[in-house]
Amino acid sequence: MKKLMLILVLGLFTLNSFSNPIISADTLRIDGKLVLWLRANHYENGFNYGYLLGERIMDMFENYMIGNTFGGAASYNIARQIFDDKFIVDDKYVEIAQGMIEGIDAAGISLFSPTLNDYLNYKDVLIANSVPDFTAFSEAWNDKGPGCSDMASWGDATLNDPGLSGETVICRNLDWDNDPLLIESALIIIWAPGGPDEQKWVSFGFTGLIGALSGFNESGITTFQNMGNYYSIPVGGSFYPVNLAQRNGLEMEDYNGDGICSPRDVTDAVRAHNVASTYIINTAGPAYFDPPAEVLEIHNSLGDTIRTVSQNPEYFGDNLVSTNHFRLLKPPTYCYRYKRISDSLETSNQMSVIRNWNVMKTAGVSTNLQTIQYIPSQHILRFSFAEIGTPAYLIEPTEVFTDNLFSLVGIEGKKNNEGIKVSINPNPCGNQTRVFIESPDPVNLNCSISDINGRTLQDFGKLYLTDKNIDLEWFTGQVPSGIYFFYIEYPDPITKNTNHIVKKIVVSR
Repeated sequence: MKKLMLILVLGLFTLNSFSNPIISADTLRIDGKLVLWLRANHYENGFNYGYLLGERIMDMFENYMIGNTFGGAASYNIARQIFDDKFIVDDKYVEIAQGMIEGIDAAGISLFSPTLNDYLNYKDVLIANSVPDFTAFSEAWNDKGPGCSDMASWGDATLNDPGLSGETVICRNLDWDNDPLLIESALIIIWAPGGPDEQKWVSFGFTGLIGALSGFNESGITTFQNMGNYYSIPVGGSFYPVNLAQRNGLEMEDYNGDGICSPRDVTDAVRAHNVASTYIINTAGPAYFDPPAEVLEIHNSLGDTIRTVSQNPEYFGDNLVSTNHFRLLKPPTYCYRYKRISDSLETSNQMSVIRNWNVMKTAGVSTNLQTIQYIPSQHILRFSFAEIGTPAYLIEPTEVFTDNLFSLVGIEGKKNNEGIKVSINPNPCGNQTRVFIESPDPVNLNCSISDINGRTLQDFGKLYLTDKNIDLEWFTGQVPSGIYFFYIEYPDPITKNTNHIVKKIVVSR
């Protein structure tokens, strides 16, 4: 059944205008880019994903995945058999995949593939999320994985920049096939914790994907997957899809049980399983980690090693670079993108947010589909997506405050004081709404309202909650319909750290 989705453009931030019966998921657009947010358990997240984007998912399977990636029905059926014989996944991914299939069906969209003359099932979802892993099983599939280049900068490299002062900034070029369907299938997903001991995280990829090809979590850890080199027929079995392994390390609050969420959680999550192919995993976090960034070079038969700045050429400074060639697991081979970045660093290894982005532009290629930059200490995300005929690195980036993204799947932040209660009425609202704040104890508050980009629209200033409640009014007549955020900042009475509460306000006329 064909469904028409009408998008009402409202400046940078747009809401869907159709009636969505699902209360735990929805889609929106940020500067024209499609965003899906999911805040239920694993099965329900999958169901909602399939229900809301089923037509796009089926289009990707039928018109890109089966023919372009795997080379047609005969080859795809071989991939199905390989997956049955050689691959394993955790139960939660089976639940998500089954949910997606059932959500597509519930939306009235046929699961029948004319190319395969068969109906798709949950294993097909998992195969689509194992494309980097299938690259090793056939020479025809060797070039079907993501290319990519990444650079993390921190410490001495960013110390002299007043905007960073030694903090981490990481930039990623996702290079893949510039097929128009793949370009138009770009998707950002905001995931709420679907199970115990999990945290919110964001994935960048394409319709149908559920892994962490590119992603970051609420703790400020980011991970990017590149293909490695030295392809060989896989040895062994029980292969675990690498992007799902990355997701494990990103989504769990502390994957390796060492008491902190750090880049090593993702590295250990990937190393915990047999891998089928050849990969380079670049993971980074805030500058206080030791190290703040590391590159896992891992291969089915060659083993793995962790590369850090200690193996850098001296002139690189505190900049860690990866492309698609091993530089420690095996002797380095020439890569023109790595050479361009290296030349830039030889000129100067000092970085600002803008120069970090511009150095990565030197490695830009025509198949660059997504460029992503993340500054964990500032909670800032900058990204650009390719358009047909224009690679991503040539497009001006959109900048977003990540707290706004995470608030879509869980209104209050991780550090909220349970004693402070905030209610907003009416919400959704038309031209006016009121915010009521109450606390069992007196407290100093900073309150403001911002848009999706973090731009302050109204600053209520410093408020001292003495009589244990505050009533604020916001007149919304000057802003377009959309989603906005009410912020509270207040000092923790014990740690003296600044705590935050974020509430979503929907303006709808």
